[in-house]
Amino acid sequence: MKYIFWDLETSTLNAAYGSIVQAAAICTDEDFNIIDQFDLRGRMKREYPVPSAKALLVNGVSIDQLKNHENSNFSLIAQIQTKLLSWGECLFIGYNSISFDDMHLRQSLYQSALPPYITNTNGNKRGDAMKLLHSAAAVYPNAFVRPLDDNTGKITFRLEKFAAANGIEHSKAHDALSDVEATLGVCKLIKDRCNDVWESSLKTASKQDLYKYVDQEKVFCASRFFRGKEYTHGLAYITKDPSYENHVYCFDLSIDPDYVFDLDRAELKKMFKGKNKCFHMIKANEQPILLDEDYLFRSEDYKDLSPEIVNERMKKIRGNKNFIEKFTNLLLDKGEDRELSQDQTEKPVEEQIYNGFPSSKDNYLMSDFHAAEWDKKYEIAQKITDNRSKEFAKRVIYNEKPEFLPEQEVKNRDKIIAEKVLSMDKCSWNTIPGAMSEIDDLRESEDEIDMDRLEEIDTYIQELDTYHRGKLDG
Repeated sequence: MKYIFWDLETSTLNAAYGSIVQAAAICTDEDFNIIDQFDLRGRMKREYPVPSAKALLVNGVSIDQLKNHENSNFSLIAQIQTKLLSWGECLFIGYNSISFDDMHLRQSLYQSALPPYITNTNGNKRGDAMKLLHSAAAVYPNAFVRPLDDNTGKITFRLEKFAAANGIEHSKAHDALSDVEATLGVCKLIKDRCNDVWESSLKTASKQDLYKYVDQEKVFCASRFFRGKEYTHGLAYITKDPSYENHVYCFDLSIDPDYVFDLDRAELKKMFKGKNKCFHMIKANEQPILLDEDYLFRSEDYKDLSPEIVNERMKKIRGNKNFIEKFTNLLLDKGEDRELSQDQTEKPVEEQIYNGFPSSKDNYLMSDFHAAEWDKKYEIAQKITDNRSKEFAKRVIYNEKPEFLPEQEVKNRDKIIAEKVLSMDKCSWNTIPGAMSEIDDLRESEDEIDMDRLEEIDTYIQELDTYHRGKLDG
């Protein structure tokens, strides 16, 4: 399988209300020979036009790009999709990508009325180089230089720090293509120095792979770093969550299972967190790194436990069908409790990405929508029954060719956007008053700030303020 090393730069941290402003990827074969690559940029969505000043200071995206780049945000996202699909089945690998880049890519595709799950459908799988590095550095502590954070003095795996400490080329941190090249370098280093960890990571790169891997009579070792501290656990598989099968539960083998077998549900619920925690949830679709039990006994936490005792505990858990049934029922209880406690108010359309899938008919209509000429798109969008897809199809027209929308609808959308970005309330999206406050805070910060660059951003925010007040008044 080919690998795609990839990275995004965005206008803000919030995926639902931000924009991708740069995307880069390198496609390689299994020996890391480069097959193809891209580095693309574009403007922000018209619906959420206010960038985070701090984000722009970090990623270096220019104001000229945000104002004048030939690619609209939709055009950028469509080009990214086309290029990634052209490479066929691949394993996507980013750096902290599963919790950040993947969320932004999904949201951007979703809000462009395109299929959002590109990295883990159609035979594609996904991995995360940072998670992989955590495991490799935990079980092979002398394989790399593990740099320390300047402020905390703890081990840090920030890409720019790790790359510099280990001789990996990283010419411009927080530039997407440079970050991709550094991520590729990290993976080469892991494969070269900790090949067994690299090979283990390939076995859990999809949830189907993970289900097959864990449902065995064996002990797994899970090692990770959190806030600079290493944590290692010996685990045995119990079951999947019947309410949400992406969540897989395992038992912590540092604890004698005889202790929990006869506990009632109320007592068992207390053991999902805290210092008495003995149930660990693994996200099957987020490439958990699971190693063979040999690595477990290198850990300080397991130095006083013999392999015989740990394996005996694993067999007790795996063989106790009554307990597994009781535990499964407990997960059902927890799922019902979670549903009852959830906010029942309808979420904004941007936050409804996981509210089911459009119908087959709507999927066909969206394909027709993207293939149609601009003068036909609005008519097709009106036929889509999924409210989310219909709204985002209309947003595509509004962003690309607003002249093909009814004139009053364009005016209404202009006004809604102006009201949102000029709001004085604390919002999930970036507002103009919020951006002004952020800029003031940065001016007073003791951090080293490029003040000329900050003034340029401030001028841009003032321009946005004037523009949207005009839309509100008009």
